[in-house]
Amino acid sequence: MTAPRPQPPRSHLIDRAVEAMGGLDALSTPRAPRPPGAETPALEAPPAASPGPESRAPESPADARDAGPDRFSFEAGKAAPGTPASPLPGASGASGAAILEPPAARLPEPAQPAPVPLDALLGAGLVATPGKGRSRASEEISVVQHQVLRTVYAASPSDARSRVILVTSARPGEGKTFLALNIAASLAAGGSHPVVLVDADGKVDSLTHLLGLTERPGLRLLAAEGGRNPRTMAVPTAIPRLSVLPYGVSASKGPGIPPGTALSAAVRQASAAFPGHLIILDSPPALSTSDAGTLSGVAGQVLVVVEAESTQRSEVEAALDLVEACPVLQLVLNKARFSESDNFGTYAGAYGGEGQ
Repeated sequence: MTAPRPQPPRSHLIDRAVEAMGGLDALSTPRAPRPPGAETPALEAPPAASPGPESRAPESPADARDAGPDRFSFEAGKAAPGTPASPLPGASGASGAAILEPPAARLPEPAQPAPVPLDALLGAGLVATPGKGRSRASEEISVVQHQVLRTVYAASPSDARSRVILVTSARPGEGKTFLALNIAASLAAGGSHPVVLVDADGKVDSLTHLLGLTERPGLRLLAAEGGRNPRTMAVPTAIPRLSVLPYGVSASKGPGIPPGTALSAAVRQASAAFPGHLIILDSPPALSTSDAGTLSGVAGQVLVVVEAESTQRSEVEAALDLVEACPVLQLVLNKARFSESDNFGTYAGAYGGEGQ
């Protein structure tokens, strides 16, 4: 039997992210103010890499609307060397689907909602728009999408947990909601899997608010009343194969903000209700609440969004420590500034996109 390949320490994961930027220590250098009228930088094409407390801190609306198109870079690594990816808790059988207890009584289900229109998605920060040609932003989102898929395909087909992708950040305002929305849309448009985008944050200016779904039932109600059917709570969108499970209204009884363990159980139930779907979780920042750490235990990979030249290295390391229950952690660098020659987009105009 071949001995398992030793995994690099986590500090090396961060060092590789810094090295990918040409040696610039963007995780500790204070961000310089952007001069008025300066062009918004684009997303970075990430290098290929192998997968190897109840109160909520307010998050700036820039996390979803003003985060992009900003530049991303991508680094991946193992959170816990030697720890294999495991199926969702409660999963059994060849398919790895979770076995759920039947509800004691059937509850009334909401009427099927109208799809979320494209204008609402664009207002929430969507840049990876299907059918609009290639652009620098969409190309770079696509590269991150392919890295996510490589990690999914590297897992066992019976591992239901591998279909759950958690998106978080160390602090508010780093662009995690922007990334979650665009990765979900790009994956759905790619056609390999249908996608359910789950708002596990629920703060003001979260996906639920930005998409006008505050009156819909969703994850919060599912966490409080497990007998609900997640399929009736998911809202279709103007993008085929993409649905949104909002954070939703609170239950008539129980806490307004459910504990992380209840949210994790709701995510497991949603994953079982949508077999073959990729589940993209937009969670709170890891250093703002305990929810990201708890939800990482049901995810197959975690994308930690890092704001270049602003987030401190110690904050990134602390965030990685909190989500290490997930077997695969990946860093996505956002809002980095590079020269024009480093950017995608010089060839996009040949395809009818936004050539720069």
